[in-house]
Amino acid sequence: MSHEDIRKDTGLRQAGLLNKGFEVQMFERDLTAIRGEGKYRGPIQIQSNALAALEALDPQVAEEVLAAGCITGDRINGLCDGETGKWYVKFDTFHPAVNKGLPVTRVVSRVELQQILARATERIAGADIIQNDCHVVDYEEHVNSSGQKKVTAILEDGRRFEGDILIGADGIWSKVRRKLVGKTEPSYSKYTCYTGIADFTPPDIDTVGYRVFLGNGKYFVSSDVGGGKMQWYGFHKEKAGGCDPESGKKARLLDIFGHWTDMVTDLIRATPEDDVIRRDIYDRPPIFKWTEGRVALLGDSAHAMQPNLGQGGCMAIEDGYQLAVDLSEACEKAENSGRPLDVEGVLKGYFNKRLGRASTIHGLAGMAAIMASTYKAYLGEGLGPLEFIKQLKIPHPGRVGGYFAMNMMMPSMLGWVLGGNTSALRGADRAPHCRVNDKPKAFHEQDFWKFLSDDMALLRAARAKWTLVPAASVATAAQAHSDSIDAAENGERHQFGLRIAYPEAALEICTAGVLIGSGADADVKLDSPVVAEAHARLRNSEAGGYTVEDLASPSGTWLNGRRLQPRQPAQLCPGDELCFGCRETEAVRYRIKMVHASVCEQLSTENGNGLTNGKKTDPEPELVAA
Repeated sequence: MSHEDIRKDTGLRQAGLLNKGFEVQMFERDLTAIRGEGKYRGPIQIQSNALAALEALDPQVAEEVLAAGCITGDRINGLCDGETGKWYVKFDTFHPAVNKGLPVTRVVSRVELQQILARATERIAGADIIQNDCHVVDYEEHVNSSGQKKVTAILEDGRRFEGDILIGADGIWSKVRRKLVGKTEPSYSKYTCYTGIADFTPPDIDTVGYRVFLGNGKYFVSSDVGGGKMQWYGFHKEKAGGCDPESGKKARLLDIFGHWTDMVTDLIRATPEDDVIRRDIYDRPPIFKWTEGRVALLGDSAHAMQPNLGQGGCMAIEDGYQLAVDLSEACEKAENSGRPLDVEGVLKGYFNKRLGRASTIHGLAGMAAIMASTYKAYLGEGLGPLEFIKQLKIPHPGRVGGYFAMNMMMPSMLGWVLGGNTSALRGADRAPHCRVNDKPKAFHEQDFWKFLSDDMALLRAARAKWTLVPAASVATAAQAHSDSIDAAENGERHQFGLRIAYPEAALEICTAGVLIGSGADADVKLDSPVVAEAHARLRNSEAGGYTVEDLASPSGTWLNGRRLQPRQPAQLCPGDELCFGCRETEAVRYRIKMVHASVCEQLSTENGNGLTNGKKTDPEPELVAA
C-alpha cells in the first residue's frame, strides 16, 4: 500500500495519523509556545472523552499526558452563587468516566502537552516533520501530470507543498476554512475574559476541583491546576475591543467582582498584575460543510465554541481520532480490494460521523454561557430602581427552576458528553480500564454521594483551619492567615478544636466555648465602646463548623448585616462577616475564613508559631482568632 501524503496545518493529533502509517507534514505558524516562550497561557482541561481518544490514538502519548496532568475529576465540582460562594449545583464527573472505563478529567500545561505531542511526532517520523514559521493562507486542488488528484498548500511566503489531503486545523481564524466555505467572521460572544494563575491553595483543595461562580452579566471560573497553583477566568459582558490602563487589570477585576465571595477576590489579589491576560471571546455558528474535495476541517476551524464546557480541545482530539481511523480503514480496504482510495468519500464520512456530536456540544457550550451569566439569586437583581427588592431575599424563580432542571439533566448530560463517544473507539485501539491513581485521594469513593448532597459534610471534609480575621483586610487568604496565625505554645489543641491567637499567648478554651467581649474574662478582648463585657460566644456546631451566639449585648451582634436574636446560635460559614456592636464606625468587624492546613503549617514554621518539624496539621476544623 502506498501511504497517503497528508499536508496538515497546525493541530494536536498528527501522532495518530503517523501511527496509522501515513506520511504527514506539519505546518506550524509559531513554535514559541511549544518551546515555552512568550506569554504563559496556562493549562488546558482534557476531559475523559478526549483522554480516551488519546489512548486509542497512541497509548504511549496518552500515558505521558495522563502523568503530566492534575486530576480534577476525582473531586466535587460545580456551580456556586458568585456573591455568597454557596453551592448551587454540584457535578459528578468521576463516575461517568470510571463507569465506562475512561480516564478521569485532568488539566495539563499547554506547553507540556504540545511538547509531548511534538516529541511523539518527531520520534515516529523524524525532526523535520514539524516546520516552523509556516502560515498556510490558501490552497489549490488540481490533477498532476500523472493524472492523480492532488492538493497544494500555499504559504504566506509563497512556498507551495503538494499532497494527497489537506487538513485545516488552524483554529477559529482558519484560512483553510475561509477558502472552503467563504469569508465569514467569528461571532463575538459579548464577553471579555480575564485569566490568570495564582500561587494559591484553597482551603478545600483536597475535596473540590473546580467551581463556576455565577452572576448577572458576569461569571468566574476557578480550577486547581496542580503544583500549588490555581487557574481562574473572569468573564464580563461588555463591548469587544476594550482595554485597560497599564497595571489596571486587577483594579478593573476588583471593581467587577470585588463584592463577590472571598473565593473569587482572594484569587484575583493573589495573582501578579503582569500575569493577568485579557482577551475577547469569540465563537462561530455550526456549519454543515467541513470537507470539499481533498480538503477537510478539524477542531476550531470547523466548530469553534465557547470555553464554558471545556470541550473545545476535546472535540478536536475526537475529530483527529475519527479522521485517523477512517483513513486507515479506507486504505486497508482499498489495498485488499485493489481499488483506488476514495479520499473524498472518506472525508465526507468523517464529517457525517462528527457533525451531530460536535454541533450538539457546541450548542451546550453556548447554553452554559447564557446560564452562567444570567443567574439571579433574588428578585430585584438587575432591575435598576427596583433593586431594593433584592434585600427581601425572595428567591428568583429562574434560580429555583434552574436548580431542579440542572439536577435532573446534569447526570445524563455529563454521561453523554464524557462517555458518549466511547462507541466510536474501536475495541482494538483501546481496552476500557480504570486507573488506580484516578481514584479520589482525599476521601473514600463512597463519600462522593454524601458530598454531592450535603454541603456541610463537604465543608467539614476540608483539611483546613477556620480563622477569624479583620474584615477590613484586603489580604489574600494566606496573607490573612499570616496575620492571624495560631500563636498557641507548641501548637497545643484546646477543647473542641478551637484555638485563640494572641500576641502574648493562647488561652485554654473551656467547655463554654470562646467568649468575645471587652471584659477581663473575655477570651477575645475587643477594645471598643460598643462591645459589651460579655458580647458574644463562639462554639462548635453539632452540624460541624462553628456557631455564634449574641449574649444579649446592648449594641448587638450582626451576621452579614443582619442582627442576631439574643441567645439564639447562628451557623457560621466561610466568607461570613461578623460585626460586634452597632453598624457604625465603632463596631468591630471580622471575617470568617478557612485556610488550608498546608498553608498553616508553612506559615507556622516561618513565623516560629505552633507547628514544628514539618508535622501535618490536624485535619479537623479549628478556629483561630486574631
